[in-house]
Amino acid sequence: MSKKLLYVLIFSLSWALLIFVNKLALNNGIKPLLYTIQTTLVSAVLLTIYVFLTKKKELKEINAGVVKNLFFIGGMVGIAYIAGIYGLKLSTSVNYGFLIKSTLVFSILFAFIFLKEKMGRKKVFLLLIFILGAYLVTTSGVRVVPKVGDLLIIFAAFCFSSVAIIQKQLTKKVSPEIIGWGRNFFALIVLLFLAFLARINVLEFISPQFVLIVGILSAVLAIYLSKTLSVASVSYMTMMSMSVPVINSLLGILFLKEIMSIFQIIGGILIISSGALVHKWKI
Repeated sequence: MSKKLLYVLIFSLSWALLIFVNKLALNNGIKPLLYTIQTTLVSAVLLTIYVFLTKKKELKEINAGVVKNLFFIGGMVGIAYIAGIYGLKLSTSVNYGFLIKSTLVFSILFAFIFLKEKMGRKKVFLLLIFILGAYLVTTSGVRVVPKVGDLLIIFAAFCFSSVAIIQKQLTKKVSPEIIGWGRNFFALIVLLFLAFLARINVLEFISPQFVLIVGILSAVLAIYLSKTLSVASVSYMTMMSMSVPVINSLLGILFLKEIMSIFQIIGGILIISSGALVHKWKI
């Protein structure tokens, strides 16, 4: 198994599990902003310890330009976290599951414009198949009814896609571990500032089991997203991570007693098949 395939599988699995646990937490009535701050705090602490133990020398040598980029990445991620979780609260999990994958469109378009990644017929064909597969998996073929939070979800996807472009460029200067740390560390600073403005008591512990699990998953996601981008294109990373809605559907069946419709099965087959072609065609 190649490095880029291994990295993107770990990234996708951690993302799918994170979304699943977030759904459980929201179903238990958690406060979105406080919950997001605390999960980001856990991940930032874990990543700081990890980077201090493994990349201490490199961490001391990063220049102001890199710090500026890391701060921008963290800021965009922090904003995306808030937009995404409030979008999920104001919309439906079905809409969220489909609309958050608009990162596929944004990322490939941005990679074409800013990174000069190729936009051939094969890529466009796979892009359309992925979108169709994601629609079938997340909606079971039912029409998506627009909700108030949908624009927030799309905005979160826009932010995540923008971050991916900057992270890809930054992998040429610093290690993926440093980028993953900076992503969550500076996101935490932005979130704490928002908490200060909103006068939120960040020490009010809520659902510690969810906070700990999501904090760990968020740390793993940050590292392996950066690792994937260090060895693969933005298009490859984005397309291959389309397995996330398929994994989420399987988790729903296994743990929430949900039923998979024929449309979801077809969508899952389309996504998995397209993912195999992305790897085979070296998109």
